[in-house]
Amino acid sequence: MLKLMTSSKIQKNDSLLKKIDNFILQKRFKQAIRICDVLLKMDRDDFDANANKANILAELGFYDKSIIFYRRALQSIPDDHSVLFNLATTLYDMERYDEAIQIFDKVIAMRPKNVDAICNKANALVALGKHDKALSMYDNALKVFPGDVIVLNNKGIVFAGMSRHKDAIKCFDDALRINSLDIDTLCNKGNSLAELENFNESATCFEFALEINPKDYDAQFRLGIAYSHTCRPKQAILCFNRVLKRDPCNTDALTNKGIAYIALKRYRYSISCFDKVLRIDKHNYDATYHKSRSLVQIGMDGQAISLIRKIVKRQNVHSHEHEHEHEHEHEHEHLSIKEKILKDPYFTRLLSVKRFVSLIDSLP
Repeated sequence: MLKLMTSSKIQKNDSLLKKIDNFILQKRFKQAIRICDVLLKMDRDDFDANANKANILAELGFYDKSIIFYRRALQSIPDDHSVLFNLATTLYDMERYDEAIQIFDKVIAMRPKNVDAICNKANALVALGKHDKALSMYDNALKVFPGDVIVLNNKGIVFAGMSRHKDAIKCFDDALRINSLDIDTLCNKGNSLAELENFNESATCFEFALEINPKDYDAQFRLGIAYSHTCRPKQAILCFNRVLKRDPCNTDALTNKGIAYIALKRYRYSISCFDKVLRIDKHNYDATYHKSRSLVQIGMDGQAISLIRKIVKRQNVHSHEHEHEHEHEHEHEHLSIKEKILKDPYFTRLLSVKRFVSLIDSLP
């Protein structure tokens, strides 16, 4: 038999729900959960209490627990699109992409113009490697919202992930025609231009982004990369210094700063940068390689050869250890260490050193 709720109890619940909302806005999540628990102690099936507690647990990263409370909320109101959407995004965060897609489909069936559900389903499809289906979803979203900057960006990011950077740039340009001040779009375009090795235009994108938000340190770092590739090492070092002021242990910024010093022929400064990286990560491939290049230039051949030997030894044990993305490594990524060294002018002088020649000859 259903129990009727008195007006005083309804008012009490409304008051508690307002407190939950205020605590969530203030990010005082523990206090919000305590009030949810008070409501759930009175009524285990309280829809709002279950939904709010689920959202808070998901926000705190307790995904498994949040699922329990989303399910309870849906037992009370099975077709609540907000709870279904939040459940789907939580499943996405848990990398349970197939389940997330099924629930996004329910939301889209109820709300065909819900662009967030459409985009999140597309993101899940990308995670499953179904890029063409994801692009189709974004195209559907653009039919509903032709000028949606977020959708255009997401579509561009999918193209970029497929290495179709020219198509990606078209999407980013469409987005910039709608909002020329959107930092995400500018940075996305800058990244794709860099992948196409158009570093001058890439630098322009990041410069504009930093005019809008000087504290965007990712844009600052990528601008430094673009400057390095356009023979502007002094400007690159300034960019990397700004990143390092915020994060002194950023090994990517330190490594690229060292490379910029090599371009300036200030080899002892470059070695100092690489040493800082190697104190943080003694197996860092790029810092080791570029430090050896610098050592050759100041006549420390023995130390340079020892470092190359370390790289070779490490490669023999972990042949794929360094095969990940490095922001500064656009050229020769496919070369073996032997081919890379033989093509590197910084090692030319060592070709007259027997120890070095013997080491190179021993490489496959």
